[in-house]
Amino acid sequence: MSTLQPVIHVLQHSSDENVMEQFFEHESLIWIDWREAEEDIIHYFNGQLPESDQIKSEIIDIDKPRGVDIVLSSHDRKLTIPFADDRTDRDSAIRAMQEMIAPRYQIRWFMESLGNDTLAFLLLSTEQWAELEKQFGQEKLEFHFQPITSESVMFSLDMDEVFGLIETRQKARTSE
Repeated sequence: MSTLQPVIHVLQHSSDENVMEQFFEHESLIWIDWREAEEDIIHYFNGQLPESDQIKSEIIDIDKPRGVDIVLSSHDRKLTIPFADDRTDRDSAIRAMQEMIAPRYQIRWFMESLGNDTLAFLLLSTEQWAELEKQFGQEKLEFHFQPITSESVMFSLDMDEVFGLIETRQKARTSE
């Protein structure tokens, strides 16, 4: 797991665009391209988890238009990623991975990557996120690092939604 210092630095200097650009290079960010294979996404998040907490994935051929099911499992849990019948998608894979690692860990979307075809995520322990929230407040933390929930839409946003979110974020930034 990564240390909190780079995240703290970003939150302390969040109005400084140079700091954000520097954080884009930080090794703790998990970059996921919109064309990424869902099983690779599981592998990327596992790379940030201790071996004892990693999630196993099994790809099963099925007779549906999407062709596969992906079953995630850990010590005591098993989950088939709830894809649509006709396709797999990154959003469902990320939400399922979050469900599997909760409550010990949280995946959050680094919102500065909004608008790109490759999005950045940060996985930290729930304790680390709570420490950051206590230090910087929920609103500021979630402005930069949006929690992944069962309703999160990241890659499936249409362009109007993306531009609307970018505009809202720019307005909020100028009113700080």
